[in-house]
Amino acid sequence: MGREMEFLYVSSRIKALETRLLGKSAIDRILEADGPEEALKVLSDTDYGADIAEMENIYDFEKVLEKSLKRTFKTIADSIKDYRFIRFFTLKNDYHNLKIIIKNKILGLEGKDYFSSLGEVQTEELQKLVTEDVTAAVPESMKEAYKRAIEIYEDTQDPQQIDLLLDRMLFEELAGLVNDTGEEFLKEYFMSMVDLTNIRTMVRLMHMKAETRLLEKSLLPGGSLKKDVFMKLFTEPIQGVIDAFASSPYHGVVEEGVSAWANSGSPAIFEKLSDDYLLKLARRGLYKPYGPETVVGYLAARENEAKLLRIILVGKINGISSEMIKERLRDVYV
Repeated sequence: MGREMEFLYVSSRIKALETRLLGKSAIDRILEADGPEEALKVLSDTDYGADIAEMENIYDFEKVLEKSLKRTFKTIADSIKDYRFIRFFTLKNDYHNLKIIIKNKILGLEGKDYFSSLGEVQTEELQKLVTEDVTAAVPESMKEAYKRAIEIYEDTQDPQQIDLLLDRMLFEELAGLVNDTGEEFLKEYFMSMVDLTNIRTMVRLMHMKAETRLLEKSLLPGGSLKKDVFMKLFTEPIQGVIDAFASSPYHGVVEEGVSAWANSGSPAIFEKLSDDYLLKLARRGLYKPYGPETVVGYLAARENEAKLLRIILVGKINGISSEMIKERLRDVYV
């Protein structure tokens, strides 16, 4: 059996699920709704309806989005042989929760409001790391991440160093996971994600006039662009950065996104274009009948859908006009 045939069953399920993704017309109807309550009413007519019916107040929409995504991960997990394709999408949530636990420890807090329910390691188990409980059911990689994060904070007293370290360890683990699958499409998707993140980090630090050593610490591993490229461009003017990427796959994102960033002082356009670039890459799965592309594409599409709804609903709650919200919206998958 060829590698792609391993994805035959899960792909057939996904092809049915793709028909329930929100298309552009549905997103436009939610966007044009008059206020957050009306937006949720429109959303009630979709797959989100049952979860919305259980909401106690408008601010529970985040729980609805997480619940829906969690259900998606379980559905795909029940149908796929290689779980690493799902773990690629869920691992970041565990690192997010680990960051919260470490910062709570440093600040002497016990808040649980910001935990993600999309993590796979129980937060109660992660919490055991704080008390050095040896029974904590936590992967060794995350135990090591916790240990190193505490050490680096004790040495520097700088919370930013915790984020830098944990982001790096997350991407190192993702890179290992991607390489273990041996799947070229997932590798291409991951490398583009890293490249775009590193470009954004470099430009952000350029705007901050940060020191070169901070850039070196902030760059993530696993991309196609080597660290030397960023270190060299860091001292160039912004136009030099734009020119340097003119013949790269990212030229459109950089030219429009970095220019807009320089003019407005906001990375919003760059971030939108980066997400659109990755979604376009993921959309390859939409046109394949079966294979790993189908799985990666659908899971990326579901995350993108949640992001779109979050942008719209947060905007509606804060009284932002539909026109302004629309400027921040990403493409849709279908």
